[in-house]
Amino acid sequence: MDTLVGYAVVGVAASGGAGFLLARDLLAAHRRRRRAREALGSAVGGWPGALAWRLKNGVAPLRPMAEALLRRPSVRRYAVWGREALGERGLAVSTTALLTVVLFASVLLAGVGWLAAGSPVFGLAVAGCALVAAGGFAKGDAERRACALRDEIPDALRSLGVCFRAGLSLMQTLRQTGSEMKGPLGEVFLSSARLLETGGTASEALAVFRRGGNASELAFAAVALDVQHASGGSLAHVLDAARESVEGEIELERSLRVQTAQAKLSARIVTVMPFVLVALFSLMSPGFLTPFFESVPGMLLLACALAMQVAGVMAVHRLLNVDGG
Repeated sequence: MDTLVGYAVVGVAASGGAGFLLARDLLAAHRRRRRAREALGSAVGGWPGALAWRLKNGVAPLRPMAEALLRRPSVRRYAVWGREALGERGLAVSTTALLTVVLFASVLLAGVGWLAAGSPVFGLAVAGCALVAAGGFAKGDAERRACALRDEIPDALRSLGVCFRAGLSLMQTLRQTGSEMKGPLGEVFLSSARLLETGGTASEALAVFRRGGNASELAFAAVALDVQHASGGSLAHVLDAARESVEGEIELERSLRVQTAQAKLSARIVTVMPFVLVALFSLMSPGFLTPFFESVPGMLLLACALAMQVAGVMAVHRLLNVDGG
């Protein structure tokens, strides 16, 4: 009996020691990962380490689904907008990694909503509201950056005209204009000037304008500068005419944005309201959608209602898409 007790004591002690060592190793590994994530977060503009690490690396199991979704132009457009919004805030991520995180967050929200309210419809509605809100933020941020870029174009064209009248070279003109522009357009000019300084050709340097933003005037400026660099001649009058044209277009766009602001707000409400109503109804009455699934006509009626809602939202957004994008 004493022998058995001794063996039991030794076994318990050994198990406790092994458990202690294993717990210590796991805790040390967790601390190392946390420090690495915090270091990553401090290196990307103060983002929380865990969030920054996850956004940069994504969720591996969801990567095939994200790559399949990115083949659709509308999904890719929103993913690019989100990537650019995060990049402006100091975090460089890929569209695939970002979309995997969005998918994971949507599934997590749906699961939490399901468990909290006991209704899968409520969880799906909450996830839908979150997706609509995230998409609206990404689109609004992209529109803000595009407007900021476009508003700087007249000053950039004026600076180009002054530099050409002063007899500056192409590289000097790009450097001077970039130093005068304090917004996103200034970085485009400085990037083009750096390409020339590092041995790039004029065509390679001016190609930066074609991918520097959505404003067509940047591509026009690139073509005009390329022609002037190749054949010479005065470009100041052409730039002055282009500046006056751009200023008129910007005033028209501002007026149009003011006149369509209320309609855009209505479109946002129409987009998000179905998700909010479904979430509220499913929370107050969990089985309110059950009759639709009890018969084939009910399911067809529900599918028809969803299709009409989607078609209506797409039609409203297309009517309000004054940019043509």
